[in-house]
Amino acid sequence: MTRYETLTLLTCASRLAQTFSHRTRPVNELSEWLERHPLGFEWNPETEGFRSQQISRRDWADLQDKLAREIAKLRKARPDAMARNCTDLARYLGLNRVEADIFMLSARAAQGGPLAALIDNLVDDARLPVDQAIACLTAHPATTIRKAMGARGKLMTSGLISNEAGRRNNYGLSPNTRLARALEPPTRGLQDILHGIFATPDAPDTTWQDFDHLGEARDFAARLLKGGLARKAAGVNILLYGPPGTGKTEFCKVIAAYLGAQLFAVGETDDDGDEPSRTERQMQLRLGQRLLAGRRDALVLFDEMEDLLEEPNLGFLFGINRRGGSKVHLHRLLETNPVPTLWTTNSIERMDPALLRRVTFSLELRQPPQHVRARIWARLSDKHRMKLDAGTQAQLARESADAPALADTALHATKLAGGRKDDLHLTLRASAKAVRGGREPAPVAHAEARFDPRLTHADIDLEAILNRLSAKDAPRAVSLCLSGPPGTGKSAFARHLAEAMGLPVIQKRSSDLMGMYVGQTEARIAHAFAQARQEGAFLIFDEADSLLSNREGAQRSWEVSQVNEMLTWMENHPQPFACTTNMADRLDPAALRRFSFRAVFLPLTAPQRAAAFQQFFGQEPSRDLQALDLLTPGDFAVVAKRARLLDIRKPSDLLAELAREQAAKPGARAPVGFRNA
Repeated sequence: MTRYETLTLLTCASRLAQTFSHRTRPVNELSEWLERHPLGFEWNPETEGFRSQQISRRDWADLQDKLAREIAKLRKARPDAMARNCTDLARYLGLNRVEADIFMLSARAAQGGPLAALIDNLVDDARLPVDQAIACLTAHPATTIRKAMGARGKLMTSGLISNEAGRRNNYGLSPNTRLARALEPPTRGLQDILHGIFATPDAPDTTWQDFDHLGEARDFAARLLKGGLARKAAGVNILLYGPPGTGKTEFCKVIAAYLGAQLFAVGETDDDGDEPSRTERQMQLRLGQRLLAGRRDALVLFDEMEDLLEEPNLGFLFGINRRGGSKVHLHRLLETNPVPTLWTTNSIERMDPALLRRVTFSLELRQPPQHVRARIWARLSDKHRMKLDAGTQAQLARESADAPALADTALHATKLAGGRKDDLHLTLRASAKAVRGGREPAPVAHAEARFDPRLTHADIDLEAILNRLSAKDAPRAVSLCLSGPPGTGKSAFARHLAEAMGLPVIQKRSSDLMGMYVGQTEARIAHAFAQARQEGAFLIFDEADSLLSNREGAQRSWEVSQVNEMLTWMENHPQPFACTTNMADRLDPAALRRFSFRAVFLPLTAPQRAAAFQQFFGQEPSRDLQALDLLTPGDFAVVAKRARLLDIRKPSDLLAELAREQAAKPGARAPVGFRNA
């Protein structure tokens, strides 16, 4: 205990002794407290009466004299480090004398020890009203104390103290013990205090270029924050939303580094380093806004914004001690907060539109595209000193569409387990399954085989389309309807065209887009088009007949609305996209009119079937192959795989397997001359 702290305790005790007579209950509590916490002199008074435990008038007068003498000895004690820090902070926040004294008392009490025990005794045992106890200890009128500790006072609205039922409390209020600890030695100066209160995120693991897929939205967010910092503008809020693990917090770290700003994370832990309550998070947010106001290099990060929205009593956020709170005050915070704030949330579906309208800018974080994932895998493998060759990195980027956070975790776990590549795949799949609520991640969509123009048969010149659309001056707002039997190479051609145009691919199956709730499918369709537009990607819809079915046969309203949603986006989409279908006759006529090109993919011609047999099996086919006039490249790929599994090598046996594939097709004629397989 410093000399100044001892002086503070003696002063509080003296004020109590001068306020109450020796027959009152607060005096009894003070007397017992002095016996347990001697302040430089012995105190063992005689009591009068067994029940009342009252001290005598003589002893009470003697106590006042002793307190006065001890105070005189320490009167010239210099303020200790904590007192100086409290004074500096109070001056910085513009607290008046009463508010500063209450804050100083709060900070000291938050340390525990004799002062905390004295306040607890007065409030809990002596039954003194809170404002009266504080008035006695600070020598300010109770009415002034009540006003200073009110809901609209600086102490509450700045987050220096908060009234929260159920917490460990001194004098009925919960002082900000996290701040109190930041004020303790060896802290010196405001900058040290800030780092003691707020978490400073680690350096980012990604770069500015790793978020290129966010396009112009990323660049606008940077310009917005830069302007807000330069002009000290109030009410600048950016909301980052997206599924867990998409890099929302990582992007906050990256954009702060890009702007040369300091990022302060608020509300990540409570005062003891444990999980914070919503009230504690609110309290730290208010404090951060007050302490960082006016700086041109500070950004506030508030992760998991939904914590505030689900709080049953939002009033604490703004110093309104009222059950149920008020959305108006949350709206005012977004309109007036002095420090640009980055908010993150996993979903905005349940957010009040009135709240979203007050967010300055909203930015959706999605899974990074494959080329970005490959770059991140390369960098993370270096970070964890895991030797992954370029082929493995490319495979992981292609097969794992999950966020960098999962890749980082999987590499860390694999390194600890010995560094086996099989363990890396195992860990990655387990993490991906966990974040999906126990569901296995769907395999990444891809064509069964690469596009081979020699084995593709269509009713239009595909080579001419490739040459035109891959030219430098080619238009981008083009659309293709690719129809035909399964395995004819529709998806392979679409992906090949995207590669020729130098564009990444976003491929969506109907199962990726169909939702069980009303409006969910439409929202996913809109999201797919928006993602492709923002990333500059080639969008492929497989099984498009499920999304563009003829509305004349619709029996439910959602069957019509999802087609309308598709048509609306198709009409105005600035990037190339393709729809593949096995059943073009089911498409809505309005959809067919919106495609720039319509190509029907047909079974292989006789020369193509012979070339496919030679390519897949390395043998010359018999003439009987010409009778199988419905075969596609996909059929040859399936039989080639089966042949490897069953060690089928004879041309006749291979031909029989191809005949089986043809026989399974709708409307196929029974082949003549083939044995039953």
